[in-house]
Amino acid sequence: MNRWIGRKFLFLYKYSGKWISRLLNQKRRKKREACRILLFCNSSTMEEHLLNYVEQVEEDGYRFSVFFGSGYADGAEHRLEDTLFRGKKIKPLQHLWQMFGRYWDLIVCADLDYPFWLFKGTIPLLYIGHGISNVSYDGGKTVYDYGPESYDEHGEFLFDKVLEPNRRIAALMKESDRKFEDLICHTGYRFAGKIKAESEKGAQYREQFQLPADRPVVSFFGSWNRESLFHVLGEELFDICDRLKDQYSFIFSIHPREYQEYNPEIKPMGALVDQQREKGFLVRSPGEDWIPYIMASDVAVVDYSTMMSLAILAGKKVIVSEFPDEKVGACSLGYQVKKTFPVVKNAGELEAALKQVFEASAFEQMVERFQEELYVSSEEYKKRVQKVTEEMISGVAFHGSQRPEPL
Repeated sequence: MNRWIGRKFLFLYKYSGKWISRLLNQKRRKKREACRILLFCNSSTMEEHLLNYVEQVEEDGYRFSVFFGSGYADGAEHRLEDTLFRGKKIKPLQHLWQMFGRYWDLIVCADLDYPFWLFKGTIPLLYIGHGISNVSYDGGKTVYDYGPESYDEHGEFLFDKVLEPNRRIAALMKESDRKFEDLICHTGYRFAGKIKAESEKGAQYREQFQLPADRPVVSFFGSWNRESLFHVLGEELFDICDRLKDQYSFIFSIHPREYQEYNPEIKPMGALVDQQREKGFLVRSPGEDWIPYIMASDVAVVDYSTMMSLAILAGKKVIVSEFPDEKVGACSLGYQVKKTFPVVKNAGELEAALKQVFEASAFEQMVERFQEELYVSSEEYKKRVQKVTEEMISGVAFHGSQRPEPL
């Protein structure tokens, strides 16, 4: 009975907040007040993307607040000092009433969810994403960012604007539905400039990792779940790499979720990957920056995760572990890469795939072609994000219900 009362109270609390937020955000903001931007960070994987957004627009005098979601063990009570936001002028909010009890000029989300219940059209909503979307949840029809999860119960798209990193996907989505013409803003990939600068440091990182200069370096970047790289290639992969270690240097990196049980029918492989250090292999820990490891590589073996696109952006040829085509959107870069580069269905096919990718010069040309879909200079990216933000706050690019202009 008490649990039922608690659920009812929480429902009424959130529902009342929805109406309070609507009333407050219909009022006119005083001209002298700085614009307020609310960041919704649902888990630690969203931090680098939201931080990057802040860094693009912080010089414009905006006031930032952040609400930490259920993806953190301590939820909204998560400490700012324990995140990538530490040192930034960002105010953490710990209660729902702090969000629906004030005026917001913009809400910025890195995932397909709102920080609190709200009426669409009340506050401008910007979706920045948290990577380069390849994965599909609708059988390959489209990518995650535009799939079923991106619509509300009324069939309306959740956000007023989307920052799309891929030029080709932006064009295809606009061609597929006229509503995307104003909704999607092609910006290029937010870390493209940084990745290009780091791509010149391959020799430096090899020396840092004490990798032989005369031996090609092959890295494995695996996601999590049954269809991810290490599960597809299995434990035999490590035996084969041990046999080939006089010809190649190998690096292993696996998703942090593989270090704990997430499905009783799937044995996590994180501990097994870590054990490869005992054989002299280089293993990246989940908390380490991935950039030095990919830059030290000549070839990356990848699955359907964002690392596939990041390896391409870093200028690396790839080998793809087998996964169902419908796992990624038919319009995605991941789908194009899988149809272009060698695909291995088991660890026994790795040696032949390595010879193929190292010997065929055509793969280098394909890497350059795919890079063009994502690349943007850091300066140009900053201008594009600032422009979208300014237009949304001013009301020029806000397509919800009409909001009164500030005095």
